[in-house]
Amino acid sequence: MFKAAVGHSIDPDSTGAIEEVLEQCQETLGDDIPQAGIVIAAIDFEHAEVLTRIQQTYPGIVLVGGTSVGEMSSAMAFQEDSLMVMLFCSDEVTFTAGLGRSVSQDATAATEQALAQATRLQAPAGIKLCYTLAEGLGVDGVALAQGLQNGLNAATGHNVPIFGGLTADDWQLTRTYQFFGNEVLRDSVVVLTFSGNLIVSCGVATGQQPIGRKGIVTQSAGNTIYKIDDEPATTFYTNYFGEDKLDFMGGSSAAMALAVFEDQNHNFYVRSKSGEGDTAGSLTFFGHVPEQATVQFTDCDDDSILQAAKEAFDKANTAYGGSQPNTALMVSCASRMKKLGTRVKKEYSLAKNFLGAEMPSMGFYSFGEISPFSQQTKAHFHNETFTALLLGTE
Repeated sequence: MFKAAVGHSIDPDSTGAIEEVLEQCQETLGDDIPQAGIVIAAIDFEHAEVLTRIQQTYPGIVLVGGTSVGEMSSAMAFQEDSLMVMLFCSDEVTFTAGLGRSVSQDATAATEQALAQATRLQAPAGIKLCYTLAEGLGVDGVALAQGLQNGLNAATGHNVPIFGGLTADDWQLTRTYQFFGNEVLRDSVVVLTFSGNLIVSCGVATGQQPIGRKGIVTQSAGNTIYKIDDEPATTFYTNYFGEDKLDFMGGSSAAMALAVFEDQNHNFYVRSKSGEGDTAGSLTFFGHVPEQATVQFTDCDDDSILQAAKEAFDKANTAYGGSQPNTALMVSCASRMKKLGTRVKKEYSLAKNFLGAEMPSMGFYSFGEISPFSQQTKAHFHNETFTALLLGTE
């Protein structure tokens, strides 16, 4: 048995919201006692009160979470300024959690700390999934994903799917929070591991289509590309778009994003321009772009962006190795939410058309997404992407 229950509330009062959420979860759980949970909340809730109330109701529960800029669930569809919780109980799957601090200073060390705690009480070989949330401001998302992947692969001897995202705030870009047990933290990474008889599948889609000629990144460092095809990175842009299109708002627009291909297959992740940190001839993005990667411009419209939700779940469903998943998790990019505006509600509606009314699901809008293209591949840090995860035991 593997069961998930979802509660979701738009009550602005923290006490009222958590009571409503727990009541909804209890209706699904019945006599079953959850062993673990994920808490996603808007920035202005009394987060410590929420976490304490959950632990009072379910002593010993393994709890992680973080803040978001928008929330979506099977209980209330898309909402803003809301609180939601997904609780898990199973007699086939076990759960552990870990915390790493100062992730903005050293993402690799923080992931090592979190994984060491998560695997301290349980042999890591049986881990089937690592769900993660991390500080959303000033963090190297690529190093975070790589640190988790390298650590899990070394501990388990096999490729473990890593899924999650960077926490967010209400577009003020001033502070985000992560939750671990009853602690409300900043500058941290939290992980929740799932071990045992669990089937996992992932899907990733952007709605963006590569266009124009391809180029090779011949000089880059961190988030900055200096040269493409041995010419200044800006030349690659201006040769295609013209000088007047080089200055644009980064982050909130899907225009002029780069598709990044690290190998010879068709999979790519997206990098959006940050609009900050450029030097003469260079361009800076929300994430690393490695040297020798192939890059290509992308094009999209609102309809194609929306269809990415369906595409991601179609991919996850095709890859699912069992007969029927029973739980879904999602992470979508905050820039997608901003670009779609009032149409953002349709993103979850498209996902729900696939999931159906009965499957418990929960997702949030993040400052960066972490997911493999499939459960057999390594995790990547994504921009402007919808990521989908299906879970089940049969």
